[in-house]
Amino acid sequence: MPVLADEVDEQKCLVCWWPIGSSGDRILLWVSVDARERRICEGYSGVSPIRQFYDSEGVPLRIDGPPEEPATAWRSQRARVRSWLESLPDPDWAGATRCGLWDVTSLVRHLASGSQFLGYTLHRGAAGTATTLLQGFDPHATVQAAAAMLGEMTPAAAREAMAAMDAAVDRELETMARAGWSTMAEAPPGQLPAHLSVNHFLFDSWVHEYDLMVPRGERPYVDVREASVVVRYLLGLASVTTASETPLDVRLCDPEIRVGVDVANGQVRVAPSVPSRAAVLEGRLVDVVDRATGREAGPIDGDQRALAVLDTFGALLAG
Repeated sequence: MPVLADEVDEQKCLVCWWPIGSSGDRILLWVSVDARERRICEGYSGVSPIRQFYDSEGVPLRIDGPPEEPATAWRSQRARVRSWLESLPDPDWAGATRCGLWDVTSLVRHLASGSQFLGYTLHRGAAGTATTLLQGFDPHATVQAAAAMLGEMTPAAAREAMAAMDAAVDRELETMARAGWSTMAEAPPGQLPAHLSVNHFLFDSWVHEYDLMVPRGERPYVDVREASVVVRYLLGLASVTTASETPLDVRLCDPEIRVGVDVANGQVRVAPSVPSRAAVLEGRLVDVVDRATGREAGPIDGDQRALAVLDTFGALLAG
């Protein structure tokens, strides 16, 4: 099993390409061994199905707002999910989620795995090295295999793993706050400032909170700050990933949030102000998030150019 993030250093991490099936394809995994970080890529090009950025500039995404906001939102959202999981009876952990391949236990194992990676990339970034472990990332195969590395889990073990990984992330967030949120770290789109790395894993966790609760007829509590942080990142990421040239004016309700997405010279900037000639989207926040992530969603009104950004990105995630 990979070690906790605060126990990881450059002597203890091996990156490898793991074979899947009989096709000869390989996926990216990282495991704890006594070896320096390196890449074994024989037999696979390492090309990700999503756009990734590992040049000197990193991911061309800028989000206006206090850089500490994602960390604050991460802590509150994860605490809420852990509390809900503590109250979920053990027999219900075999129940379905909105992720077709995962029951509750499997999805929580994924949440623990994501937290583990977040802690690791923040740890290395604060030490002066931006990781490159996710080059060739596949939104399906990589995440499934990385979660599987944690092994089969009982509900109690899954709760414990998630709590332990999250505690390790909390320590790394404190370290990163001192190092500076502009320090480079990593997430599936590539290398990016640490606050955006946190934002990515918050976005993933926030969506999966719905995946856990909706099949049970429940809805998560909506914290406006969390929702704003998540949807701003999601809209920016969708524009970057789809190479969109369409500026957006996104008008959300439940809660009421307005987001502008500007695109210029290959750079995406997300801000409260709305760029000129922006394509308009209007709908409930949860419906916009669901549609952008390839899930069944309620009605959304808008310009076809704006809807195309959501649908193209959603198709990439849905596979």
